[in-house]
Amino acid sequence: MAGKSPFEVSRSDLWTVLVIGGVIVVSTLVSLVSRLIEIVPNRDVPVSVDLMGEQLELPVGPGGDAVTGEVSTATIHVSDLPVATYVSALGAAVVPAITTVAVIVCVMVLCRNLMAGRFFSRTNTRLVTSVALLIAFGWLISFIFSTMASNGALALVADRALLDSVQFRVDWVAVLAAMGVGALASAFHAGERMQRDTEGLV
Repeated sequence: MAGKSPFEVSRSDLWTVLVIGGVIVVSTLVSLVSRLIEIVPNRDVPVSVDLMGEQLELPVGPGGDAVTGEVSTATIHVSDLPVATYVSALGAAVVPAITTVAVIVCVMVLCRNLMAGRFFSRTNTRLVTSVALLIAFGWLISFIFSTMASNGALALVADRALLDSVQFRVDWVAVLAAMGVGALASAFHAGERMQRDTEGLV
């Protein structure tokens, strides 16, 4: 039996959570569609690449004069991507969006349960665990796709010297978020077990 909340939450609070979650989901899907429109035709596909402080001439001076600058991130436009690179570019766009939507849905259901006074329940434990796994695997798969798309695009347009300056950047925010939510899932699991033990003594 799930624990009951010592306080009540108004329906307006629940609707606020649902509306905010819905807005994030819609915004994510709109961004995904916009990105797919850029990728699907396979013409002038914008691909982000991370460089190791590459020195490049940039037309940012007075009258468009070239100025030497250090570039760590760039977006290149490439057409006729090979199949592997094309699929990777699609995956790099789709996976984060699907992961975000799935995480938001889990969080919305979790908030609804918490507002209804259902705290340490098996459902909530599974929801929090699912969020941790979604963040971890979503980040990993997205990282792989992004890296493959970046390398494939650069291989088509860049010289060897530039390819050697490519670096891989780990999004530690996603890693730490997955670890934090995973710890929260462990706390929910412990709370659920303690609640069952307590109810067994009553």
